[in-house]
Amino acid sequence: MAILNIEIKAKCNDLETIRNILTEKKAFFKGTDNQKDTYFKVKNGRLKMREGNIEYSLVHYDREDISGPKRSDVLYYHPRKEDLVKQQLLKAIGTLVVVNKRREIYYIDNIKFHIDEVDELGSFIEIEAIDKTGNIGAEKLYEQCKEYLSLFQIKDEDLINNSYSDMLMKKDLEIVEGTIKQAVEISKQIPEFDDPYKTREYEKRLKDKLHLILIAYWKGKPAGFKVGYQIDEYFYSWMGGVIPKFRKNKVATELAYSQQRWIKEKGFKTIKMKTRNKHKAMLQFVLSDGFYITGFEKQDNRKESRILLDKEL
Repeated sequence: MAILNIEIKAKCNDLETIRNILTEKKAFFKGTDNQKDTYFKVKNGRLKMREGNIEYSLVHYDREDISGPKRSDVLYYHPRKEDLVKQQLLKAIGTLVVVNKRREIYYIDNIKFHIDEVDELGSFIEIEAIDKTGNIGAEKLYEQCKEYLSLFQIKDEDLINNSYSDMLMKKDLEIVEGTIKQAVEISKQIPEFDDPYKTREYEKRLKDKLHLILIAYWKGKPAGFKVGYQIDEYFYSWMGGVIPKFRKNKVATELAYSQQRWIKEKGFKTIKMKTRNKHKAMLQFVLSDGFYITGFEKQDNRKESRILLDKEL
């Protein structure tokens, strides 16, 4: 079953006020559910198995990672509890992260409200304006979300731009500024690099230039890196990668976000990069991150041809 949601998630330290407002609005209280959400390792969107007494379903969704009202295209499947769907997925693609929470569920017409207390993260309020039939439309759903955003007096700084799964994974992921030596050592563990650059190439490229070396650690272990430097008025994102066993943990995404935040703080307006034609996963990733193809450097071996890209910040 495909459903269109417009959603808001926010931190909330005053759950009683939210409960009182919902009571005043005569919201239907469906109950409190102790839920375990198991997220699986998938390439596109998010896939989770929700196990609760009220809600029990396999859910796939694509959602914008923005802090305000965000669109989510959702597919639900409701297996029987005795079915082996979860076990099959665990064996086939593996677990990304598990989220445990206590959820209070309320409804007002087509709008669903969650008051969540999430293990390791804290208390949150979620608003979901739902169109199950296609008759309401995204514009009306956005209006409904904004109405309750105002009614609950949710502050901008309390809005959350990602999922509980992302928040938990970030607790395991640390990104820090590092050294050439660290970047070189990680690059040796990335199979796409046929002949990784040596230390002297990094030193030559970065000498006397404003540059940034980022190192990602997953649960304390080196997982990936990203290196770039200034060329004229723009920033060039030169080298980077993630060790295979740490992929699908959004390490590459967080490295890119960290690099771009630093670049913007330094006043750059444009980031540029290039990738080889054979690195299709990298090309897909940067296009999904908002880069545009701006040029092509042809090589005799077309797999080695370079694709030039840039992004306005």
